Amino acid sequence: MNNSLENTISFEEYIRVKARSVPQHRMKEFLDSLASKGPEALQEFQQTATTTMVYQQGGNCIYTDSTEVAGSLLELACPVTTSVQPQTQQEQQIQVQQPQQVQAQTVQVAEVEPQSQPQPSPELLLPNSLKPEEGLEVWKNWAQTKNAELEKDAQNRLAPIGRRQLLRFQEDLISSAVAELNYGLCLMTREARNGEGEPYDPDVLYYIFLCIQKYLFENGRVDDIFSDLYYVRFTEWLHEVLKDVQPRVTPLGYVLPSHVTEEMLWECKQLGAHSPSTLLTTLMFFNTKYFLLKTVDQHMKLAFSKVLRQTKKNPSNPKDKSTSIRYLKALGIHQTGQKVTDDMYAEQTENPENPLRCPIKLYDFYLFKCPQSVKGRNDTFYLTPEPVVAPNSPIWYSVQPISREQMGQMLTRILVIREIQEAIAVANASTMH
Repeated sequence: MNNSLENTISFEEYIRVKARSVPQHRMKEFLDSLASKGPEALQEFQQTATTTMVYQQGGNCIYTDSTEVAGSLLELACPVTTSVQPQTQQEQQIQVQQPQQVQAQTVQVAEVEPQSQPQPSPELLLPNSLKPEEGLEVWKNWAQTKNAELEKDAQNRLAPIGRRQLLRFQEDLISSAVAELNYGLCLMTREARNGEGEPYDPDVLYYIFLCIQKYLFENGRVDDIFSDLYYVRFTEWLHEVLKDVQPRVTPLGYVLPSHVTEEMLWECKQLGAHSPSTLLTTLMFFNTKYFLLKTVDQHMKLAFSKVLRQTKKNPSNPKDKSTSIRYLKALGIHQTGQKVTDDMYAEQTENPENPLRCPIKLYDFYLFKCPQSVKGRNDTFYLTPEPVVAPNSPIWYSVQPISREQMGQMLTRILVIREIQEAIAVANASTMH
């Protein structure tokens, strides 16, 4: 089995596949054995059965003996004590494609003979996951160009007495100071160029910044460039780039999907319960996707008292229940005394397969972290995150709603996401028929 797996993927990818079966508390031992023995260590390394506390979500396990576990997310998962056994050969028999095939999908759907199939043009290749190294490469290229410009500009000027040292941007993102990174990202929104020297399309530029965010997280930086107060200027400049984005249309009239997908935001912790800001963004994302709230005004009309929780029993099995949250569509346009029917509600349903991405669990978690006094209010839903909180803090939000400006910036980034654009397009098409 191992031979067949090695034949289908690169050795580097094979290491990644093998490493997924290794608990985090044994990862150092695994890497040490690999470094000292080489490829044969992959065959020799065996897991011994251990009993540990595991937070399990589908096929994924989070080990509580890892110091890197995000505390807030654990509150959403169900803890189970289990015996962690080595994976069987049957579990490991997976088919892995070449990396470039996994990382990109094409919009072209026409089926043609393999020998006559043309190479898709670069603009039709869409990534389906973030590539942190791409974000780093764009930053490096921009920093090199910018540093050369600054140096040339300095040479053409007379140096004043007591002049400060020439500003230079670090090519290594991890070494960049917060103020330098914030300033550099601001300039990149206007100055970054692709390989042909052309400005990036807005959705591609947003994708690049998401890649940079993932690169920072993966390399030990905790900066959230989309929500930390230190990066307010960057989010304002990015908003100016994205606020007028519309789906791109080819000369033949085909609509090109956005570069940015929902999965990418989960990847780089822009969706989830990692912090008060990301949880708030996640609720706005779900409210846009399922309640179809597309404008700031529509989101501002949302309120705690207008979101209704409903639990239904399965008639054939009373113990089988499903929970949803509902919102009356176009609230206010219905006539007084008109009977409200189910089709007048937009609904968000449970996701039992993935509790960490379940709209209902995340909504409940939001209520749990809000002050008790606001939960019945009929004039607000999105509350201002407290500036400094710990994952186990009982309160994450103040009683004040977020500003219209903040809401606009959050919504602008959400409307660029491919799945949001698809949901809106489907809704628009259904209203035309």
